[in-house]
Amino acid sequence: MIGIDDILRTVAPEAIKGVAASIPNAVNKARFKNFFGAPVIGGENVFIVLDPYEYAVSRSDLPPGQARFVKRFHGRRADAPVIGEDKLLRSCSVRVTKYAAEAFAKFQAKEKRARIVLDEEVINLWDGSFFCFGSADCNIKTFDIENLPQNNLYALGFDEDRHRCFVVNGERFSIAPRIDRGIVARFLNPYFTEHFLFICAGLGEWGASGAAYFLFDQWRRLNARFRNRRNFCLVIEVETNSDQSAKEIHAYSP
Repeated sequence: MIGIDDILRTVAPEAIKGVAASIPNAVNKARFKNFFGAPVIGGENVFIVLDPYEYAVSRSDLPPGQARFVKRFHGRRADAPVIGEDKLLRSCSVRVTKYAAEAFAKFQAKEKRARIVLDEEVINLWDGSFFCFGSADCNIKTFDIENLPQNNLYALGFDEDRHRCFVVNGERFSIAPRIDRGIVARFLNPYFTEHFLFICAGLGEWGASGAAYFLFDQWRRLNARFRNRRNFCLVIEVETNSDQSAKEIHAYSP
C-alpha cells in the first residue's frame, strides 16, 4: 500500500517545480502586457501591418512574352524570366513577421493570435494595437501614425545631400556605407488609449527588419526604461544583411 507520506514525498517536489517554473513565465507575461499593451495578450484587434508594392504595369497590359522579374537559380539551372504578381512584399517582410509572430506566440493563446494584414486593409481602422513595418514612404499606416498631431517623436526628412533621413529631436540620421538606419517608436493610441501604436521603419530594408529584431529581442529592457505608458523613439543602426547587428545609437522620450 502507498501511504500519504509516500505520495507527498513524490508529488510535492514535482508540484514545487511546476510552481517555480510558472513564476518567471507569469512575470514575463506581466512585463509583456505592460510594454506592448494589455490587448496584445488577448490577441484581438492586434495587427501586424505590412507594406505591399504594386508593379506599375498590370500583367494583362504587358506585351506578349515580356517578363517583369527574373528568378535567380544560382547555377542550379538557367535563370528564369517570371511575369510575377501585380502586388509584392519585400523580403524583409518575412523577417519582421517572423520576429513579431515568435514573440507574440509565447504569450498569446493559439486561437487569439495577431492578424497579419496589408496596410490598405486597415487604412480607416484605429481600434486596435498596430505594429507597422516600413517607413511612411511605403506603409500607409506608418504614414498616418507619423502624421498624427500627437507625434512629437520623429519625422522622415532629408539630409543636406537630399537623401532620406530620420529627424529625431533636431538630429538627422542617414544611411552610411554598409550601414542602414531604422526607427523603433511607440505611441499611445490617441483614439483608443488602451492600445499602443508601434513603428519599425528603416531607410532601407535592413533598417526596417533590424529595428523589428531589436524591438522583439530587447523588449524586456525597454519595458524597464519606458514605464508608465511613455512614448519613445529609438534610432537603430544595423549592418546590411545582419539584423542581429542592430544596436541603439540614439533615444528620445519627451
